[in-house]
Amino acid sequence: MNITQHLFGQEEIDQLRDERDKQRDGRLKIRFVGLLMLAEGITIEVGASLIGRSVKTLMNWGHQYLTRGIDCLNSFRYKPKQTYLKPAQLAQLVVWVKATAPAKAKQVRAYIKDQFKVTYTVEAVRQLLHKQGLKRLRPTEVPGKAPSEAEQRAFVAQYEAMKAVSEPGTVFAFGDAMHLVHQNEPGYCWGDPKAPPRIKMNSGRKRLNILGAYIPAAHSFVHVTGEETCNAARVVAYLETVEKAYISVPKIVLFVDNATYFKATVVNEWLQEHPRLQLQALPTYAPNVNLIERFWKLAKEKLVTNTYYEHYKTFRAQVFRFLNPVEDYGEELKTLMVEKFQIIQPKTV
Repeated sequence: MNITQHLFGQEEIDQLRDERDKQRDGRLKIRFVGLLMLAEGITIEVGASLIGRSVKTLMNWGHQYLTRGIDCLNSFRYKPKQTYLKPAQLAQLVVWVKATAPAKAKQVRAYIKDQFKVTYTVEAVRQLLHKQGLKRLRPTEVPGKAPSEAEQRAFVAQYEAMKAVSEPGTVFAFGDAMHLVHQNEPGYCWGDPKAPPRIKMNSGRKRLNILGAYIPAAHSFVHVTGEETCNAARVVAYLETVEKAYISVPKIVLFVDNATYFKATVVNEWLQEHPRLQLQALPTYAPNVNLIERFWKLAKEKLVTNTYYEHYKTFRAQVFRFLNPVEDYGEELKTLMVEKFQIIQPKTV
């Protein structure tokens, strides 16, 4: 990355202006003037012409600024007060970044200064991280107490075995609850970095509670949705809805997590009276093997990511429009909802 590709932040611009105003040597002051022109969107060719320097010279000043910091512009023979990072220090830095996942380059800059007594500009830190193969990424969510890899694979083997020996026509479904709040959830989007997108937010916290069951073989979805709390009585209504949706099949196996309302007495009594529907517990702390979690992710993407509804009734209508029927998203579901389970390998510290 060269200076023409750099996006100057307001903090950087203020610092460049401050250094320009403090500099008494006109030959050095012109360096800050040149960079400030680039920060204001003036092309490097025009900027070089206005300050009476070559494009190459202005490029060199920009390179020094990005890699060695603002102090190097204040001297003709600048020598950094500290040495650059040594290979062992770089290795330590990479290990620290991978372990702690810092959100901002400023945090990395502070770590370098504290650990190695070396001072970088924020942009120099970004360049340093890029050279080490690191990028700013959105983290992948994983369970904090995931079961062992062996336990996860044992569940997948059990699932495949159950399908292999089941009576023809048996329906296998994955169930769970999602609480969808009437709120705009910010997500990544394209936009102009000089005028970043702004999204409207709701002041309320109304929400819809959805108990759903996704059937991967048919790419179909059954649900009960409303403002009611997800409790044992609501679970019974949910199970009744699932059973009625597949009234003609010999058996329904519904995989669910270990939420307490699935184990309530009234739920167990209902299951005893309706043996055609069987609840099967998923491994504890393993949403990665519950296929419906992918469906919830798609629902949030379609309904609330970067999407503002001024009125709750509009939000509610859009949720039901998405859920009834989900077959409208058939092609996406066929790609997303395949029976390939993600196996999480717990990190060893």
